[in-house]
Amino acid sequence: MKYLKLSALIAGSTVMIAACSNDPQINAAVGGLSGAAVGTQIGSGSGNTAAILGGAAVGTAVGANTRVGQR
Repeated sequence: MKYLKLSALIAGSTVMIAACSNDPQINAAVGGLSGAAVGTQIGSGSGNTAAILGGAAVGTAVGANTRVGQR
């Protein structure tokens, strides 16, 4: 059940990042929030905070480097 919920969360995060604008600051904020949401589902116990912070960091990096509509 946990993997199903995690898969749904990752799919939703991908959609959120794909819907980003061309503004890297907005993309970074959306990516950070999405990554933190995924981190809450992955971590447990004393590693929960580390998972949230790691997810937010990775999400921010991915979001900041996402460009929409450029080839």
